[in-house]
Amino acid sequence: MKKHVIVILLILTTISVNSQEKKKSFWKILKGKPLETSISFLPIGNHVNPIDFLDTWLTAFNYKSVEVLAFKNSLNDLTVATMYKREIVISEKFSFIYGLGIMYGYDGILVDVPGIPFRKTFLFQGPINPITGFTFDYRVAKKFSLQASVSPAVFVYGVRFIL
Repeated sequence: MKKHVIVILLILTTISVNSQEKKKSFWKILKGKPLETSISFLPIGNHVNPIDFLDTWLTAFNYKSVEVLAFKNSLNDLTVATMYKREIVISEKFSFIYGLGIMYGYDGILVDVPGIPFRKTFLFQGPINPITGFTFDYRVAKKFSLQASVSPAVFVYGVRFIL
């Protein structure tokens, strides 16, 4: 619940800051903009319940908001996914990225993972499952940023290279 409050506050702050500067509508701000073509590498992460550290090796390629990614899940199995992502610019260096897609690689075991919404439904019983997440992106240089990505039950950390 605490994560949800933080995310909602971040979104409301973003909307407030952007709407004051550019007089955009709520929906236009929420829609965000397409991501720049990039490659992300997020090699470490942790579960949130219980807290443990993982070597995820998440690697992603993004082209015009369509992202293809692969990572090693906590069972050491390969998981592949495709997502549609959008970016909300908060400041010159800081952005909030959100996405939704599908993944393959858990084969129904997510029904038993606490913290995943709708985990007891048909969405997580088969080999193909939904994936969603939020990413905090801090631009360190013109073509390089640090990222922290949050999905239900997992935080993942790494870098993004803009092509």
